[in-house]
Amino acid sequence: MYGTVVCGFAETPEGRAAAQLAAALAGRLGLRLVLVHVSFRHGAGRAIGDLASELGDHVEARVVSGSRAAGLASVAADEGADVIVLGSRPRGARGRQLCCTLARELEAVTDVPVLIAPPATRRRSSRRLALAEAPTGR
Repeated sequence: MYGTVVCGFAETPEGRAAAQLAAALAGRLGLRLVLVHVSFRHGAGRAIGDLASELGDHVEARVVSGSRAAGLASVAADEGADVIVLGSRPRGARGRQLCCTLARELEAVTDVPVLIAPPATRRRSSRRLALAEAPTGR
């Protein structure tokens, strides 16, 4: 594995959706996955550790303290990340707009591209799922 996907994880359905998308992306491209939870609480790493185990052996989990943007940018720099994956919340009357203020905050502190995962509540097309779950051996 020669690249790294960093995924900002929160203990929410949106955070889980982002982690699953990041795992599918990392698996498909043969990249490492580092899940990052930014927290001020002690003991916040249990949920991220459980999810990392669930997603597979190629997944690392890190808990850092500080602001979300600075923490993610720091890990992305340390790991030489190729992309940062974030979750989002649906916004608007029909939930067609995405709300991800963290992506805007990251723009100011890192040059690493940011991929915003669609909310877990958004209906996924069968084509998109087929691409994410397609075998990697080509």
